[in-house]
Amino acid sequence: MTQSDAAPAGRRRSGFVALGMVGTLALALTGCSSGDNPPRRCVDPGTLKVLDNHSCTDSRSTGRWYYCGSGSTIATGGTFDKAATKRGGFGCPAHSAGG
Repeated sequence: MTQSDAAPAGRRRSGFVALGMVGTLALALTGCSSGDNPPRRCVDPGTLKVLDNHSCTDSRSTGRWYYCGSGSTIATGGTFDKAATKRGGFGCPAHSAGG
């Protein structure tokens, strides 16, 4: 292969950049989809106060999983119904913690 057969260095670099951007976009889109495990947090169902995760895994606790919500101390904009996060195949709403 001669010098004239090779693509200019700038052209090769731009191909790598485009390929990298496509890969990054694919990762970003799959990271935002809820799939089978939408983002969740442990919440007191009466007050919507965010609890530690142990409060939902302990059988004696009253905490319940709250899906797709936002808020650091009081949960908002989500649901206790995991199935509701899959309606229409789009997962969590854009304003939630999931996407």
